[in-house]
Amino acid sequence: MRGTLTRLGLLPGAELGRWRAPSGRVCLSWAAHRPERVGGVRYVHAEAGRAALFAGRPVRWSGERADGRGPLDPRMYLPPAQEWARDLDGRCAALRCTDDSVEVFSDPLGAYPLYERRAGRVAWVSNSPLALLLAAGPSPLDPAVLASVVGGGWSLDGHPVWSEIRRVPRGIVWTLGPGGVEHRHELLPVQRIADLYGAGMDEQRATRTLVALLEALGDWPGRPNVLPLTGGRDSRLILAAALRGGRPVDAATGGAPEHPDVIVARRLASVAGVPHRLLGAPASPPPPRAPERGAALVALQSGATATLADAAGFPTAPGEGDLELWHTGQGGEIARAYYPPVADGRRGSGAASLYRAFTGRRAWRREPLNDDGAAVISDSLSKWVGEQRDAGLHDRDLADSFYLLRRMGTWAGPTHGCVEWIRDSTSPLWSVRLLPDLVGLPADERAAEGFHRRLVGSLAPALGAVPFAEGGSWGESRAARRTAHTRRLLARASAEAGSRISRRAPRVDRSEDSAPDTGTELARAQLLVREWAAGQPDHPAWRVLDRRRVERLLSTDPGTLDTMSGYYLWRLSTVFAPGLPSGDPGPASGFPVSAP
Repeated sequence: MRGTLTRLGLLPGAELGRWRAPSGRVCLSWAAHRPERVGGVRYVHAEAGRAALFAGRPVRWSGERADGRGPLDPRMYLPPAQEWARDLDGRCAALRCTDDSVEVFSDPLGAYPLYERRAGRVAWVSNSPLALLLAAGPSPLDPAVLASVVGGGWSLDGHPVWSEIRRVPRGIVWTLGPGGVEHRHELLPVQRIADLYGAGMDEQRATRTLVALLEALGDWPGRPNVLPLTGGRDSRLILAAALRGGRPVDAATGGAPEHPDVIVARRLASVAGVPHRLLGAPASPPPPRAPERGAALVALQSGATATLADAAGFPTAPGEGDLELWHTGQGGEIARAYYPPVADGRRGSGAASLYRAFTGRRAWRREPLNDDGAAVISDSLSKWVGEQRDAGLHDRDLADSFYLLRRMGTWAGPTHGCVEWIRDSTSPLWSVRLLPDLVGLPADERAAEGFHRRLVGSLAPALGAVPFAEGGSWGESRAARRTAHTRRLLARASAEAGSRISRRAPRVDRSEDSAPDTGTELARAQLLVREWAAGQPDHPAWRVLDRRRVERLLSTDPGTLDTMSGYYLWRLSTVFAPGLPSGDPGPASGFPVSAP
């Protein structure tokens, strides 16, 4: 564990510990934030013959009451998991050890990633794929994961890039008993989720659930509560719930004062009568100012299930002071049709539609994958679509189910994990208890943002009248919103086309102290990736990448790249980051990831 922390350099002074069962069959090793940084809470309780721990921010339900304090005592997890697993909500994981067995709790929606590795008769489990890599030695890279990460931005199955380390399935209690006996009990099967779509929304129930959950998530004494407010829909709903709950709100927004998100967030805060401040983090990329360290850190701590394309706000140095709780709106997309709907009944349309959404393919732009790389993703999506249909899901709900099951847990989960060094990100809208109401409306009403409009209208109607950062509001008719949205897309495309013609590549400064200019950082990353890729002609990624497209991407004037092409470049920087190709992130890789 110490080697993992030293390698990442993000948790100095961590509380380290080890526990060994009297039988010697079960061993536990942990690193945790010091209690004084997290309100005096200790994540682990160990005693003779048994131990338990938790991670993340759990909440426990008892009827309609959500308890945020009880789950902060690791002794709560000492009894068998059947006594508490079904009551837990939030982004969390838990582990229970006895003299001869281990029980692992993986949250039902996959918000908190856990990983496993086998080495002979030994089973390893961790929330850090890097820890498993260091514990049991190097592992080959998985070309299928590499294709998914470069083509779509994350690992569709959630598996790390190292082929011998796999993601623990979401929503299970996994028991490893004497003699190698295993049992995995599903907490939320796909069939049960499929039955929820279009089954009905109870507005009063949803309101009570959201307010109670947000109150419980914020009830961690000694830790500051922050509401990262934007000009969109989801954080607006969290603000409305916070106002109803009565807990003091610290609203904050990342970006320059003239950024549309900042302007709208200020107005929302003013309407709500709460203070507002600017955050130091940007509202959008560039990623960290040192692509070399940033790419390696993201790759190592997430097993390359996350990439530098999503790294705005990721830490590259240790944090200080009390760890904040950030109550994000992540997960609200589940209720508002983030992906285009899939056409009913058309053979192959489900997987093909999801492939286009996942990779961002357009008539004028191809993802940098060869036929083998594209086939890996297509086959995975086809299998998944078949499983969803077998579970009883209608095609009209496929896109929303894809967001819930193949994006949230495998994309948002790892990205939230990358910031655990400096804060805990909670997601009140990404909730097991709230799920029936999130997906209960018919597909067309979800697309019309009915869940958000109803709850904001019930909790804080004045917030619903404030226009969104991109223009338009819930007060407009659906047809007017659709027309305005089309005009915005056309204007954005026209502006992007014009900028691609007029912009020139900026001067590239290789020093880490260069100004944080988006164009400069992209140009610098392009130069680095070109060097890294050229120096690794046998990298497994080349099995799934189209060399000509990659070479064209790495040689094109960065000032002419569209947004998605820029994302492809940031993803490649994570995949080709030195230290990752051999599967061995030790000193022999020659890359100093640790902070100075």
